[in-house]
Amino acid sequence: MSSNIDIHFAASPLQKASALFIPCFAYVAILGIPITFTGIIETFGIDPAQATIASTAEIACIAFASICMSFVLGLMNRKTLYVLGILMAFAGQVGTLVSGDFSQAVVYRGLAGLGEGLCIGLGFASLAQFKGGTKLLGYSSAISAGVTLSAFMLVPALHEVLGNKAVFWALAIGYAVLLPLAFALPNVAKIQHIELPKPSSSIGLRSISLFALCLLSSIGANTLWLYFEQVGQQAGLDFAGVGMVGSVGMFCSMFVPFLANKAFAKFKNALPLVATCLLMAITSYLYVKPHLYIYWSVGLSMTFLYVFLLAYARMYSSEIDSTGRTTAAASGADSLGMVIGPMVVAVTLQFENGYGQLGDFGVLMQLLCIVPAAVILAKKTRAAPLHP
Repeated sequence: MSSNIDIHFAASPLQKASALFIPCFAYVAILGIPITFTGIIETFGIDPAQATIASTAEIACIAFASICMSFVLGLMNRKTLYVLGILMAFAGQVGTLVSGDFSQAVVYRGLAGLGEGLCIGLGFASLAQFKGGTKLLGYSSAISAGVTLSAFMLVPALHEVLGNKAVFWALAIGYAVLLPLAFALPNVAKIQHIELPKPSSSIGLRSISLFALCLLSSIGANTLWLYFEQVGQQAGLDFAGVGMVGSVGMFCSMFVPFLANKAFAKFKNALPLVATCLLMAITSYLYVKPHLYIYWSVGLSMTFLYVFLLAYARMYSSEIDSTGRTTAAASGADSLGMVIGPMVVAVTLQFENGYGQLGDFGVLMQLLCIVPAAVILAKKTRAAPLHP
């Protein structure tokens, strides 16, 4: 979806904070999936294959809700949906805490995912419509990384006190604290007199290609990220060691906005996305090498690169479409990739002799990103930018 109509409008600092911090916290479900994945395994005493069912249910619902937001923007009360998203995410965490068996937990992870998807889609779409929101979208990935870093540091400590469900306690408390902030999100229809174009009339090839690029990159990167702990154990690390790699990687990723904003100001096209995908193809190849130092190096660089890709893609989506629909869809593509990737891997790959095939899969997905990126570059309009 793309639109040449500039409908950016001014928002107060509190409204910007609401649209920025809530989806960044909800993104822990994606960036922090290794700790929730491990929490499910330990809580219910199941193997990784079974735990993938719960993780897939949550991420699939995130993708569904985020992508749906690109179609219902302007049709439904935005603030009401935003508050509902927080409440659903909170209920999903509480439900997981009280679940008596794994099947119940799967349902509650799906409920949490629907709420998280509403928060992510509505929050980032709103930022794309705010004046000055494009720059904030660049900072969103770093804030998400910072929150995830806090989770990597906090959950192992809470694990000693609260047990295997520590991560779900932390998420439930976080959503309870953020609930009042959700009421600050503006109902756009009451602020501006410009109606959003219909989705069917604002679909553009660049937006579709950006969605495809985010989807393919997500399939590759997030599938590797899902097995982060298992690959780390193969390299000789325990749970605490893997957590340290993740923590340092997230800390380094907090500096992404400085690079992303500079790159966006200079290029404002898909070239940085192409370069990032090529570098991620290299890290995917090295990721599964059973060597401690390689695992550390790749763990840090892969995290940084993917957070950069998310930041730049969100900024670019706001540039080509100020309705916010492309931004919501791109965020949904990231989540959708986390559903498709593990399903494809589970059906086609075998890990009895190591994770070498996983690395090859990651390389293929990142190289395929060149195709939609080339379409974006070829179809870049010569019209004046939507905003300075």
